[in-house]
Amino acid sequence: MPHADFIHLRVHSAYSLSTGAIKTKELVKLCQRHRMPAVAVTDSGNLFGALEFATACADAGIQPIIGCELAIRRTDGVDGSRLGRIGPAPEPDRLVLLVQDATGYAHLLKLVSKAFLESDSGEAPQVDLGALEGASEGLIALTSGPRGAVGRLLAEGHGKVADAVVRYRFHRNIAKICKQVAERSLHCWFHRIVPVDS
Repeated sequence: MPHADFIHLRVHSAYSLSTGAIKTKELVKLCQRHRMPAVAVTDSGNLFGALEFATACADAGIQPIIGCELAIRRTDGVDGSRLGRIGPAPEPDRLVLLVQDATGYAHLLKLVSKAFLESDSGEAPQVDLGALEGASEGLIALTSGPRGAVGRLLAEGHGKVADAVVRYRFHRNIAKICKQVAERSLHCWFHRIVPVDS
């Protein structure tokens, strides 16, 4: 039986509270009905449903992809420092991280815990982008669309800065993923944007 041509990599489950509503059992049934071989749950800032999700998917023969949509603290300084600001801090950017292996899962657990334990009182749990240094092995980063740094920069008219962020922060990850996908004879739409042999 053929598989679907689409795998959803950004599902927000009921554990995302205000941004998702689907329950794990319903998600698994939908994946079975649409013949999806895998699915990712990337709840907002937490991994509360990861075990339930992984178990339900595995029992149904679906590859679970554990992930999280992290809030990334926005900084004004070029070096990542916060400059003096009057008024509330800007909304954090979003970054979706997908677990690739056990090392990535351990890193994601640490990042999510850090967001809850080290955020200032009154602000949403978030981490500085620098927290990913040394904690990115085994994780795959997605730009997070309009809520991520790239989308925000484009919307604000900073195309050159957005381009630099993509080239220096995401280019290598995307090229690596495309090469792995191409080696498995699956279609990868990134090949039009990033050369596979980069």
